[in-house]
Amino acid sequence: MNIEDKVLVIKTATFNDLVRLAVSTIIPPQVTTYLLKFKHRDKIIIGILGVFRDYYKQYGLPIFYYYSFSSNDPMVLDANYVIVYTGEEKYEFSKNPKPGVSLPIITLAEKPPFIPDELT
Repeated sequence: MNIEDKVLVIKTATFNDLVRLAVSTIIPPQVTTYLLKFKHRDKIIIGILGVFRDYYKQYGLPIFYYYSFSSNDPMVLDANYVIVYTGEEKYEFSKNPKPGVSLPIITLAEKPPFIPDELT
């Protein structure tokens, strides 16, 4: 796979930043947004795929925004959803959807080949 076939990876400063980004893509509410989760080396990676829009010649460039967690964090490891509470900047990991915005977490068997190995 050529480097041109890989996505640009951008690590967010906090998981809150990643959650805000994911929630912002839900508008209009009919759009389904999901987070990807996979193990990579000694970390659990959770992220969202996106594309640059209207950025000069980089229009359409795929981006993977992500945040990494310890590989032994049981809350993250067992989570199927991130529940975002409307009206405040608060979230929690959950096995089941709950009231609020439930962002599904899709657990992948392995890191997709289009995501570079250089994740931190």
